Amino acid sequence: MAYSSSLAPFFCMLLLACCVFQTPVSGAESVDKVIFRFRYKVHILNGFANNAKPLIISCHSNDDDLGVHTLWNNQEFLFKFIVHFVKTTHFVCDFNWGSKSLPNISVFKNGEETHTCKGTGNCFWKAAEDGIYFSNNDQNWEKKFDW
Repeated sequence: MAYSSSLAPFFCMLLLACCVFQTPVSGAESVDKVIFRFRYKVHILNGFANNAKPLIISCHSNDDDLGVHTLWNNQEFLFKFIVHFVKTTHFVCDFNWGSKSLPNISVFKNGEETHTCKGTGNCFWKAAEDGIYFSNNDQNWEKKFDW
């Protein structure tokens, strides 16, 4: 496919922006210095102590249905996406564990998780016996929801 020569500078600038804005300000600096990030990953983890009951999740956005997933102890469901520039990127998940249910949990939304997950590009959600936890580095967890 041939592009008009008038579009070539636009595509070059777009490619440069994708490379520059997803890189830390200085290679030796912390990833917290990322100016803007286009790509994100959401990790849903089963953090239950045993396999007595699986975690069943169903995730979707306005554009994508990611299906139903059954996660046993220490399993993960991961999805990747690029943030939409024109409309809000928003993913929600239903968490089900035995008789307990938490519907429509927002696991990613522009302006919220784009701020908290920008440094790593990862949003982690872990289900445990006492609720749902959030982290942007899979180490420091904050409880967000009770069952």
